[in-house]
Amino acid sequence: MASIDGLISGMSTTDTINQLMQIEAAPQTALKSKVTTVNKVVTAYQSVNSRLSSLAAAATALGKSDTWGGMKATSSSSAAAISAQSGASAGSLSFHVDQLAATRLQTFKDASVASITDADNAPVMSNDSFDIYLKDGTKKPLTPTDRSLQAVVTAINGEAEAPYKASAVQIAPGRYTLQLTAKESGAAAAAKIDSLGLPEGLDLGASSVTIDGRDAVLTVGEGPGAYSINSATNTFAEILPGVTVTAAKAQAPGDAPVTVDISADVEGIATKVQALVDNANVVLNELASQSKIKTGEVAAGPLVGDAAIRKLRQDILSAVSGGAAGLGSNGTTASFKEVGVSIKQDGTLGFDKDAFLKTYKADPARAAKFFDSYTDVTSAKGNGTAGTFEPGLDTPNGLGRKLETMALIASEGVKDPDNPTKARQGTIPALIERNTKTISSLNDQVSEWDVRLELRKTALQKQFSSLEVALGKMQQQSSWLAGQLAGLG
Repeated sequence: MASIDGLISGMSTTDTINQLMQIEAAPQTALKSKVTTVNKVVTAYQSVNSRLSSLAAAATALGKSDTWGGMKATSSSSAAAISAQSGASAGSLSFHVDQLAATRLQTFKDASVASITDADNAPVMSNDSFDIYLKDGTKKPLTPTDRSLQAVVTAINGEAEAPYKASAVQIAPGRYTLQLTAKESGAAAAAKIDSLGLPEGLDLGASSVTIDGRDAVLTVGEGPGAYSINSATNTFAEILPGVTVTAAKAQAPGDAPVTVDISADVEGIATKVQALVDNANVVLNELASQSKIKTGEVAAGPLVGDAAIRKLRQDILSAVSGGAAGLGSNGTTASFKEVGVSIKQDGTLGFDKDAFLKTYKADPARAAKFFDSYTDVTSAKGNGTAGTFEPGLDTPNGLGRKLETMALIASEGVKDPDNPTKARQGTIPALIERNTKTISSLNDQVSEWDVRLELRKTALQKQFSSLEVALGKMQQQSSWLAGQLAGLG
């Protein structure tokens, strides 16, 4: 039954109950506030972890052989492109591109048909099958679905060991014939087809060489000392150790020769060192932002006072300030300032590219050790792979290895050599997991309070309803008594 709020008492019982419920809900409100706070902590940890992963990737890159053995290859002409593998020999070579490789193309021009699919009115064979010679010299009969040109093309292309591919081509308006293209370019492939022979049993007559197969040819040098290099393709592998040249166009006799140069990619290495420093600074700035103290109207970071965050910052700075073991005079520790890395006054890292280049040019191998050096360590159970850096087990000496180890331990964890199947977990993900469980527990408590508060609200509503009823009865009694007294008068 509907009731009118405070009809007898004259007060707003709904407002009163709501005010009382706000007091009752204070513990739940505190829990919700804590959920919000812990959510911010989790988000902050996730942001830190993401930046640590990027730092780990940048540090790992400096431990790869192709970083320090990377070569830069340049060509003086568009007539040839050049590529160099990691560890390729430095050097220079000049040559002339005499000709590009070509693939044998043969066309049956002596006969043609008016349709490529009409087997009844435009057949290209008298029998149900024809013969081809495979790459190994074996003669094999092929039986197409019908006697049309298209069926013959399909049959040839369906044989993986055929030395050529087939096409139906138009050689005059409304006239079609068979064309064969060698599967490999070069003079040897063309000679192979000549020795094998063409399909037999087709009514297309003899074939003509439309394009002959030939090798690409480079002439190195000039005069009596010049020599030629042939390749069945336009690619010349190992023209110098680790160097590949790809001919792009033939040069005229009077064209200037192509000069290719191969040298260490020092700029590429410096770029990767810069990336390491940049990523380390991103982490340092993120740590500072997430753990800043409250100043004036600026709120404190969600990770203010966090010991793990404080340790991460110290680990990065210590990696730099600790120097590189064994690279100083008489095996002492050398400062990373020699390769341009230092700690600036604002607590971030700096990179002096010129200092790095100076050290690298003086001794490339030593410069590499400033970033990629470590001491092999064997685990308690005698495990460990010599010659392969194992973060968390081996002792890092180079800056790249130091930061790689630190970042991996913090972000994704490292492999346990004594228990390689054990799941890895970094310190930051562990904190994320722990705080996520805290959020789940707090939300459960909030839900429990929802039930508790609903019961309390129902109880208050009953109490105030009973109060209204009691006041109503008292009012009725008062009215009756007043009436009786009036009657006596």
